[in-house]
Parts: sequence; structure tokens; C-alpha cells
Amino acid sequence: MRLTFSMIRPLFLAACLPGLSVASAQPENLTQDTDFFNRQKETYQRWLDHSGLGKVLKVEAIDVKEQRLSLYLGFPYDDIDSIVRAWEVLKREFEAERPISLEQQLFYKAVNLMEVRQSLVDVQIYDTYDLRQEPLFFRGIYFEDGQVRVEESNPKSKIREVSISPASFKGMKGASKAQFRQAFSRESVYEKVLEYARKRYGSTGCEQRTPKVRVLENEAVLRFEVEDLCREVLTDEANPLLARILNSCCGQDYNWVKRELLSFLVTHRELPGEQGFVVTIEIDGKYGSGIYEKVRRGGYLSMEVDFDDYLERYADSFREDLKRIILK
Repeated sequence: MRLTFSMIRPLFLAACLPGLSVASAQPENLTQDTDFFNRQKETYQRWLDHSGLGKVLKVEAIDVKEQRLSLYLGFPYDDIDSIVRAWEVLKREFEAERPISLEQQLFYKAVNLMEVRQSLVDVQIYDTYDLRQEPLFFRGIYFEDGQVRVEESNPKSKIREVSISPASFKGMKGASKAQFRQAFSRESVYEKVLEYARKRYGSTGCEQRTPKVRVLENEAVLRFEVEDLCREVLTDEANPLLARILNSCCGQDYNWVKRELLSFLVTHRELPGEQGFVVTIEIDGKYGSGIYEKVRRGGYLSMEVDFDDYLERYADSFREDLKRIILK
């Protein structure tokens, strides 16, 4: 379901865009030119497509009030991971070739095409316009105190650090700096992490589940994901009542417990001198229906919204396990 503009979250916008204010000097009624603004909305989309920005951003709609014009942009993706990655790549590529930020360009073009004073315009970008879902990604771009300002909100992930020094490992006492670095090089640490992940997630106590570890990147950073997990983060997730009844009365073996998908980002950074190194672990969790054998694209939901405490505890526990296996 898409938002109509009478349905936009006013409290959310007020909290995120404190700089929005109504002009006091000779206010003009922008609603008189609503037809013009709607035509320019289509022109803005053509500009996005022509400039290459349209591969990631699209115009959702425009909201015209008496003294406020808001342009809403969205993404051609459903899942938050794809949205965040696409935004980061687009912003990095754009700003590598231009002296202004991507947010500034989006705002300046809106002001230019709409022919409205910059103090009356804002550009808002959300990952979703479905009222049933809380936005995880948000950019609010507006003009205040002589410059373009950006309010932002990003999906949270669980990031933990493991600091390892020569003193942490008894077997390395008296070892040279070179020996320590060789024993705990980036390659060797990543290998230990992957070996641990494959062993830990290679099997599950849940029926009809076959977890798989899939390596996405293993060079400067280590990225991997594990799908088809069961009760890994959501430890007290129960089999739905109907499945339990069918299993009890009909001798079936249904497992409709939510399917879990975990994504890991591991980095390795050497500290100066003989201080050792730091391993950073970032964990993102999603869950999907356990009724179907395979969760379709867009069928996973972020654990951040409903199960944040579970993911926090899981990240803490994983950090301690990782430190133990690195020092083993």
C-alpha cells in the first residue's frame, strides 16, 4: 500500500526535520499551482533517469501545501539491504566526480524545477511508503541558515569489536612483532571465522532446515550470510499451534518456526606499534515465514524492529565466541 499525502507521518517528519518552518513575510499559497508542480514532478523523474540517478531513485509523489512543497523519493527495491547498498554506491560515485553532495544536487534540482523559494521546499527519501512498516532509511533535505541541511536515519546493525594484543595470547609471549602479525594476519583470522561459522551453522536442531553459509566477499573484508536458520536468534520462537496440532493428531512433522537469515561483516585492523589488532563484527538479522520451504525475495523482515533485544544479546554472545576461537 502506498501513502497518499494526507497519510504522511506528520509526527515523524516534525521530529526529523526540525528546520522546517513557515515563512512569515508575504506568504504565498502554493496550492494554486498544484497542476504545475505535478507536471514538474514528471520532469524531475526524467532528470533522474537522464542523469543516471534514476537507476536507484524514483519520484513517489509530491505534497503541496499552502506554504510547503515536499518531494518524496523512493527506491525500486523492497529489501533494506539492497536500498542501503544502492544508496551508498550512488552517493560515493556521484560525489567522486562533483564538488557538491548528492543530497545538495537533489535539493537544488527540486528548487530549480519547481520555481519555489528554497526555504519552502524539502526533499524526503524513505525506504518504504507502506504505513504498516516503520521506515528504516530516511533522508530529509531542506534549506536553513543559509545552507542545505540533511536529517538522516539509518537501519541499525549490531557491531561488536574484539581487541587482541600479544598479552592476550599466552602462546605468543616473547614472540616478535612479525611472528604475532603472521599468526593473526587478516587472512588467518578470516579463515578461523569462516571455519567456526561453517561448524556452528553446519547443522541445526530444527527439523526440515538446512542452513547454508554463503561467502559474499573475502579480501579486504569478510562478508558471509547464513540462511534457513531456526531458533538461532529468536531462541524462544514456538512452532505455530496449527503445526503442533497436525503433528500431534496426524503424525506429521511440520516445522513452521520462523526462518532466520543472518548477515555478517567482519573487518580486521592492525593497531600501531605492538598493540595488536581489532576485529569488528557487524551482524544484521532477518526473519521470514516458516510455512514455505523457501522465503521469496522481499519476504524477510528486519529483526531490528520487533526483535532488537534478541539481536543485541546474540551479537554479545557471538563476540565472546569469536574472541575465544581467534585466541584458540
